[in-house]
Amino acid sequence: MQTWTLKPGVIETDLNDELVLLDPKTQGMFSLNATGRVIWHGIKNAESLESIAQKLEQQFTVSFEQAQTDASALIGELEKAGLIS
Repeated sequence: MQTWTLKPGVIETDLNDELVLLDPKTQGMFSLNATGRVIWHGIKNAESLESIAQKLEQQFTVSFEQAQTDASALIGELEKAGLIS
């Protein structure tokens, strides 16, 4: 089971319709919609990609395969942004 590590110091701000992540070292910001919020919280809770995809499937009425593809894509973007490893 693969899990990810959050970059220390990342600040999370909940703006109701989006979740904003700020890396104070780089001043980089990343905005997440409702789907991204579920993925981010799954990462924070050390959930597997499969577990995160199951939550997306249930909450947003998408296929498991689509949920897994979407979660994987966002996780890749978060890694590229240096917010997780």
